[in-house]
Amino acid sequence: MAIYYRELIRNRTALIVWTVTMILFSVFLMTFFPTIREQAVELQKLMEQYPKELVAAFNFDRLQMADPMGFYGTQVYIFITLFGSIYAVLLFISILSREESEHTAEFLLTRPVTRTKVLIAKTLAALTNITIFNLAFGICNLILFDLYARGEYDVNILVLLIIGPYLMHLLFGAVGLLISVFVVKARAVYPISIGVVLGTYFASVVSTLSEDAKDLRYLTPFKYFDAADIVEDERIATLSLIVLGVALIVGIGGSLYFYSKKDIAV
Repeated sequence: MAIYYRELIRNRTALIVWTVTMILFSVFLMTFFPTIREQAVELQKLMEQYPKELVAAFNFDRLQMADPMGFYGTQVYIFITLFGSIYAVLLFISILSREESEHTAEFLLTRPVTRTKVLIAKTLAALTNITIFNLAFGICNLILFDLYARGEYDVNILVLLIIGPYLMHLLFGAVGLLISVFVVKARAVYPISIGVVLGTYFASVVSTLSEDAKDLRYLTPFKYFDAADIVEDERIATLSLIVLGVALIVGIGGSLYFYSKKDIAV
């Protein structure tokens, strides 16, 4: 438990900064919703002038910005999935690599605790941070919808749109955890984390823009937790949950296996 609490304290500043920043950004976006709703006709005419592929890439063909769920799905949802995923990968990728880059791994692993327990404690701490981050953001948006949408929405769908990013963050966290076993330099954490998230995001966009690249959608989490699919189906697809489960098993299981056999840099 000491390692768990140490990790919570170690990452509390980043948690506060990321959480407050994303909440403020969500507040900023939601303040525009009343204006967008009043200009629904003009906005629809504007969308008709853009190429159909571009409109489809950002779900404007399936979600209407004048609708509360459509506005959330095309504006707030994309930012919390994109930037929240970057935070998740940064958090999970640094829980092991930080020990080696700061040369504290030698001290930690000489204590009467196994590598498995170290990894599990650090993973639980990172999971706690991600949960707090998403819980705070979700509660904030429930309040914002009560203020700006004024009951003109389905709260069950909104809850699903809050859960969707959380599940995506867990998926990216599993990827980051596996990567953390092999990264030993702190300066490599940021480019790898941003590259993984932006790379998969652009793959999802390209898969929509190009018919030849449509199979790329199966390689990106952004398509498994797509806002338009959640709004239209009023549920999170079973396939998405299966992909998440596989990612967690591979990420955690692979990390435990490789970390137990790894030569630690000291």
